[in-house]
Amino acid sequence: MAHYLQRNFANDPDVLVLHGLRLEDREQPEQDGSPGVCQIDHLIVHRYGMFIVESKSVTEEVRIRPDGSGGDEWSRMYSGREKGMPSPIRQAERQSEFLRAILRRNRDKLLGRMPFGTRTLAKVLNGTDRRGFRATPIQLVIAISDQGRIRRVDGWKEPCKPFRVFVAKADEVPKKIKMELERHRKGSSMLRIQLPSEYGLWTMQESEATQVAGFLAEQHVDHSPAAPSAPSRDLAPGAHAAEAACKHCGSTDLHARFHYGYYWRCGACDGTTNMPTVCSSCGAEGRRGKGVRIRKKGKDYFRDCDCGHSEIIWNED
Repeated sequence: MAHYLQRNFANDPDVLVLHGLRLEDREQPEQDGSPGVCQIDHLIVHRYGMFIVESKSVTEEVRIRPDGSGGDEWSRMYSGREKGMPSPIRQAERQSEFLRAILRRNRDKLLGRMPFGTRTLAKVLNGTDRRGFRATPIQLVIAISDQGRIRRVDGWKEPCKPFRVFVAKADEVPKKIKMELERHRKGSSMLRIQLPSEYGLWTMQESEATQVAGFLAEQHVDHSPAAPSAPSRDLAPGAHAAEAACKHCGSTDLHARFHYGYYWRCGACDGTTNMPTVCSSCGAEGRRGKGVRIRKKGKDYFRDCDCGHSEIIWNED
C-alpha cells in the first residue's frame, strides 16, 4: 500500500502521506490509566481533509454483510474456512475520533482565524474566531491485498454519507482517493452549484496542510528498537542555515524533505540529516514535536520554540 501511495502522490504538492503513524495521548487514556494509543497504517493529509487507509493482509476472500442494525459484519476465508473478524471500518472510525481530538486541542497553532466577515459570528457561536477541526472530513479506506477477493453479501454497500467509505484492493486505492479529491476540489469552487454536498465545505491553506502533517509526524512515537546511527553533526545552538551540512559526508548540497519530520537529503551521498530542533535563544532541544518544532511556510523553514522564539533555518532557494 505504501508503494502505491508513494507512486501516485509523491509529486503531488496538495497531498502529504504518513505511513505507520503511532500516536499516544494522555488526554484519551486506556482503561489502566496509561496514555491512549492509536496506530494508523497510512494517513493522507490534503487541503480538504484527510484519508485514513487501514490495510488488511487478506489474500483469500473477505466477506461483508449487513448486521441487521445499520452496521456491518466481517469475516474472512482462510484455508477454505470462514472466520469472523472485527470490522475494519469501526477500527478506522475509532482512529479518526482519536486523531480529531488531538487536532482540535492544537487548532490554535495549526490553523488561522476565520475570514474577517465571519469572525464575530464565530466568536458568538464557538467562543473563538479560530478555525477548527470539528468538521474536517476524515474519510476511511479499507485496503486488502491485491490477491484477495471482496464479497459483498446480502446487498451490503459501503457507507456514503457524509462522505464515501471505500473497501478496495490495494492497487485500486489511489484511484479512489484521486476521485474523492476531485470531488472536494469541485465542491470548493464555483461548481458547488452543480455539486450540492458536504464536499469542499471545509478547507485549509497549502501551508496549513503541510503544518498539520508535520505536527502529526512529530507526535509519532516509535517503540521499535532503535537502529545504530552514524555520529550526528547537527547544528549547534545559534547556527544558521548556511552552516547546515550532511552529517555523513559534510557536503552542503542539501535538499529539504519530509517524512516523520523535516530533514535534508544530501545530493552528494544521498544520506539524510534531521533539521536541528535546538532553540538558538534559550538552548532548549525539541523532542517528538514538543518544546521546539520545525514548520514550513512557502519556501521557508522555521524553528519555533515554546519560549516564543522563532527563526528561519532554511530556504528552498
